[in-house]
Amino acid sequence: MSLATIPIDDLAPRPHLQPGEYLHLIKLFVDKGDVVEMKDDVAVFQQDELLVYLAEIMRHPFIQAKVLSSRLAGQIFYETVGRFVLECLHAEQFANQRVSGERGQVEKTREWSMQKRKDAWQSLIERVGEQHEEDGFDIDFLKKRFHHDGWKDPGNWNLLRHEWKHAIDNRVLRQTTEHFSEKKSLVAKRLQQQLNHAQKLRNEGVSEEQALQAWTMMEGQWTETEFEKKLNIVKIQNQYPEIGEVVKRMGRMTDTDGKDRMLMQTGRSQRLSHSAGSDIEGVSIGRDLNALMPLELAQCTDDDMEKLFLHKYTASKLQVFHYKSEMANPARSLRSERASRRGPMIVCVDSSASMSGVPQKIEASLLARLELVAETLNRDCFLIDFSVGIHPIELRARQQKRSMQRMGMRMADQMLFKAGTFPFIGGGTDAQKMLNLTFALLDNKNDRYMNADVLWITDFLIPRTDKKLMECFKEYQRTGTKFYGFKIGDGHSDWEQYFDKIYEVKYVQPRRY
Repeated sequence: MSLATIPIDDLAPRPHLQPGEYLHLIKLFVDKGDVVEMKDDVAVFQQDELLVYLAEIMRHPFIQAKVLSSRLAGQIFYETVGRFVLECLHAEQFANQRVSGERGQVEKTREWSMQKRKDAWQSLIERVGEQHEEDGFDIDFLKKRFHHDGWKDPGNWNLLRHEWKHAIDNRVLRQTTEHFSEKKSLVAKRLQQQLNHAQKLRNEGVSEEQALQAWTMMEGQWTETEFEKKLNIVKIQNQYPEIGEVVKRMGRMTDTDGKDRMLMQTGRSQRLSHSAGSDIEGVSIGRDLNALMPLELAQCTDDDMEKLFLHKYTASKLQVFHYKSEMANPARSLRSERASRRGPMIVCVDSSASMSGVPQKIEASLLARLELVAETLNRDCFLIDFSVGIHPIELRARQQKRSMQRMGMRMADQMLFKAGTFPFIGGGTDAQKMLNLTFALLDNKNDRYMNADVLWITDFLIPRTDKKLMECFKEYQRTGTKFYGFKIGDGHSDWEQYFDKIYEVKYVQPRRY
């Protein structure tokens, strides 16, 4: 049975859920095989044609066989069907926007004077009847009600407004139904085409991991040509096995069953010890429960204020006493624990002018693999794109934003890298800002990147920064942080002493004639 034969009845889509809720239902099906179930209120469920369609397509044998057996097919289903849902919601929103002015005209008739009602009722009914001839507006019935002195009756005007609003609603309903019916057949064709292409790739020996990486690099709607371009970038990994090695090496977390070991650092911030409260010097902001002001203590014990107190505590914004006799004792301590390579990562990517061309493609291929690992294993990965400045972003957040963008989700946030690469700034490379941000992430004991492994992807043609930062670099190494480098290209580097291991790949720049 073709996907296009999934039935559709005469009801138009009347969504009762938010866009994210529909996407969540699709995601549950892809991840766990959960099919949309009919709700207790069957009538309400069936009024939402999108829910009905999702329930039917998720039960389709072809869909279940493909989606539940392949991560790539699951991602294709999620984004293709998700895009269809969002298109339907946008179409309904647009249809409502188009008639918003007319809805206002309906309400303005309440303010008409008796003279205007007398002079304009007939032309109004004829105009509305002409506009909504296909929408169930009964012009003859209303004319009979308004003839003679019927225009004086407020009940007749209420009836006119009711019928007018109903006709407007029917127009929106008709337009969204037509859009739904048209797009429904197109999405079935597109989905079948993409799933068949995914099967073709598997038959040709392309690994699902590489196909997924290429898919996550896509921008906009899927096309076979664009997908092949991204796949060629991903296949660079076949030329450079060092890419796979460094990805496997990155990121550790404590795990009693792990085979690796890691030094756990408890923080580089300062632990404060106080003497008697008589030497209070002032008030500051923090989360030291031993130095809380009475006002904060009162909030802690009040049921209504408890949530506010917890919020301020987690954000380190409680008002606390500041003492003259505070003694700053380094809080960093180390202990060795078993670990597995499933922990957070901080990746610093060089986007200076020297990295354009082939190095840029190698970077993109390495990042595509890191991105897939972070998404698949639910690992945190922070990306710092640097040259003369820095552009920080959460790698998993970037992948999710791309996915939303491919589906047509309207987002205000424009912090999206383009085409799976980077906005190359050109000029030289300054490590100072990048190091400051890296160390800030490692220092923050309340953040999930405290014990992250750090990876630099660069040609290492980077001048040393100030002495203090370089000393910090060595201190982090001594206290358990792992620094890895991925050096692209020839050339001498004097950064080796600051890294646990630097992987090197050489390339040949293609000639241009």
